[in-house]
Amino acid sequence: MKNFCAGIHVLIKKKNRFLVLKRSPGDIEDAGYWDLPGGGINFGEQPFQASLREAKEEAGILITINRIFGLWGESFGEKWSIESIVLADYARGKVILSKEHSDFKWVTKKELVDILPKSENLKALFRYTGFINKYL
Repeated sequence: MKNFCAGIHVLIKKKNRFLVLKRSPGDIEDAGYWDLPGGGINFGEQPFQASLREAKEEAGILITINRIFGLWGESFGEKWSIESIVLADYARGKVILSKEHSDFKWVTKKELVDILPKSENLKALFRYTGFINKYL
């Protein structure tokens, strides 16, 4: 089990726009890339609770969970991870970034598809969820 983990990422919708966060320049993973809020699911933590926590920790906002939008397995070197994307609605709060991020935007569906550079998590949104077919 030491080579297994789980991650959750949150596609947050506010009216007709989606929240993306820019990874800080000094970040270990995908520095300077646009990403979704998210991270690891802690041992014993329920996935939807992790989604709520990550949205609050990384963007300072409260969300309402709609459903799991995508689920896949991915390897990171010697580690195997089950990754998921949750679709959520913005509920309230002002975006306040954690130190993990340097900027944010609320983007349209088209802008989300075209935004560069994309993090691995954002690429997975298109690769594993059917986002383009469901939303464009």
